[in-house]
Amino acid sequence: MRLTGIRLLLCALLPLSISPLHSQTAGPHSSPAPAQHPGSWKLAYEENFESATPIFPNGSPSWTHDTYQNADEFSDAGSHFPGVVPPAAWRAEAPFGKEGWLTVAAYSRSSQTSFSSLFQVVPDPANPANHVLRIASPQSTDGLVIRSTARLPERYRVCLRAGFASFGDGKPGPNSLNGYAGGETAAPWGTDSSSEENGFYWLTILDATPRPHNNIWIHHHRKVVIDSDNNKGAWTNIWEGKSWVADGQHPIMMFGLDKDGHDSGDNGLPFLAWSNGALQPSGEIRAVDAYKDSTWYNVCIERNPSAFVLTISGDFKFGGQQTYTGAIPVKDVYQAAHGIPDFFMFGDPHNNYYRGSVYYDDIRLETWSTK
Repeated sequence: MRLTGIRLLLCALLPLSISPLHSQTAGPHSSPAPAQHPGSWKLAYEENFESATPIFPNGSPSWTHDTYQNADEFSDAGSHFPGVVPPAAWRAEAPFGKEGWLTVAAYSRSSQTSFSSLFQVVPDPANPANHVLRIASPQSTDGLVIRSTARLPERYRVCLRAGFASFGDGKPGPNSLNGYAGGETAAPWGTDSSSEENGFYWLTILDATPRPHNNIWIHHHRKVVIDSDNNKGAWTNIWEGKSWVADGQHPIMMFGLDKDGHDSGDNGLPFLAWSNGALQPSGEIRAVDAYKDSTWYNVCIERNPSAFVLTISGDFKFGGQQTYTGAIPVKDVYQAAHGIPDFFMFGDPHNNYYRGSVYYDDIRLETWSTK
């Protein structure tokens, strides 16, 4: 999620009606419930990593020289970074899944990096009979995301299972490495120590083709986000059931980007965060809860005509077994106008921050049918 300066689940179909005993429900100042429209959800694609056919029948994608350094002003050689010369880098991209509906996009500063060290189908750490995708960044300069190959339709629901994350811990103090080897920085796009923040994206929607770039790039292309940034500065406030706690350890943020807010340059637009049963004031950095180690979670993002609906379900640090669902009005979200594309993405999109690993499974895309 990276907040420069102050330091910045395609699931097994979660129901959007929530039991009041096991969820945060909307409060009096929450965002409106999404409008109902005739029709039903239809499964378009799914990937559970159990096929006997290899993910890449012709072998893993090969590394090629990075040709996306000038994609726009915030990309690695973009005009937002005058005088910056990005390092030599390599990318590996390939579609996979039924009809190539998913694409892996990887980045490394060495063509000798083993692709399988970033992307590998492995036994489920909670159930070895099941197979899941492990995404990893062995170095903070590595990055890998999974994205929708094609832009999404006007109405969709994307869900997944994610968990067993090991992207830092957010523990404060000068001796905390926060999941890093030590000495990493945000160079050449920044001078800060990378160890101040470490994390990953559970699931997010972007307005441009997702692939790893410097951390500032994604700040200007996010629409709605479910992510975690373990930060040593404790600049996230987590709702612990009775009050806000300043805590950078395993926070889960659910937010949209406020289209009417002030763009602060490196940080981008302010958040419209959902927490404590309500949409929070613009700019407040408020997390819904904190995730646990060695735990799976179900995550969804839905777009309907009136709202983006963000959902995460599982066993949380403060709320226990819980489902959190928040609606963010489409009219308030950056780049949500008709004709601007939506792509989903998850993983590690930064090539100057984040080091660790996380697991994903049961990726599903549903579309709305009126037939």
